Amino acid sequence: MNDPAAAHAALTAFLRGVERRGVVFAEWQGGNGEAGDMALASTLRGFREVAAGIAFAEWPRRFWAMLLAAPQLRATVRVAPDAAPAHVAALGSGPRAALLLRLVAGLAESEAAAVLGIARPTYRLALQRALPHRDDGVADPDAWRALSTAAQQAVRALPPERLERIAMLRDGIRPPPAKPSTPAGTRAGWVWPATIAVLVLTAAALAATWWGPWIAPPPAAGGARIQTEELPPAATPAARFDPATALESHRDLELLIAQATGAFDDDADPAFEAWLVGALGEADGATARPADGVAADDSAGAPDAPR
Repeated sequence: MNDPAAAHAALTAFLRGVERRGVVFAEWQGGNGEAGDMALASTLRGFREVAAGIAFAEWPRRFWAMLLAAPQLRATVRVAPDAAPAHVAALGSGPRAALLLRLVAGLAESEAAAVLGIARPTYRLALQRALPHRDDGVADPDAWRALSTAAQQAVRALPPERLERIAMLRDGIRPPPAKPSTPAGTRAGWVWPATIAVLVLTAAALAATWWGPWIAPPPAAGGARIQTEELPPAATPAARFDPATALESHRDLELLIAQATGAFDDDADPAFEAWLVGALGEADGATARPADGVAADDSAGAPDAPR
């Protein structure tokens, strides 16, 4: 780029785009967040000095190669379980770098191979060995997706304070020391008085609950607290059935007439007829079958009728 202003803007945009991924890459590769931040800050500062003499298309490869070559990331250390996912922490330094160049840096195979200084087939083989595998030796795509999601979340969840600290390290400014945490045995001066006040209030509340039922309530003004009032007499109904209409509308009118006139057959049984009607109605409602089907299969499914 011939325009200095445009070159500066492009460099700033590039470094801003790789900064967050560089934080996660350095921490997961080096196994320590503080050492990773120092490596990234040194790489950002060094890349600014050499970017003008590098073609723009070569910036990604050169940046990640410089970060991977930082002394803080080249030391052989055991990655802490909380510094990276378990699968990443269990890998060696070389396979871990091959995996992170694809997982976190997002480089293509050719670019990642160039960063490591190896041929593309060799990088592909290293990446295959670094991928998570199932017990039968087959690559586990679910575990790979879980690692990808964890990497994306780690990049997005970086606090602004950490990025500000990296920027200060990049610019050669000593960051302020972290605030010392309060020792576990040191308590604020108001803790004990507040605790005693809470205990006193709790005891008072319990005492009020205990003695409350034994305290007689104050007499109500004007005599008894419960007042009674007689209800007015029931109103006369608007209409009633006369005896003839009540008999005509009776549901068992035919049975009543037959009983009064003695018109039952010898085998007639009113109790059985009433039971049968009820049983058939229940069967129709439960199975939606015709009533005659139930009667036809009386010997198989219907219970014995009372006699």
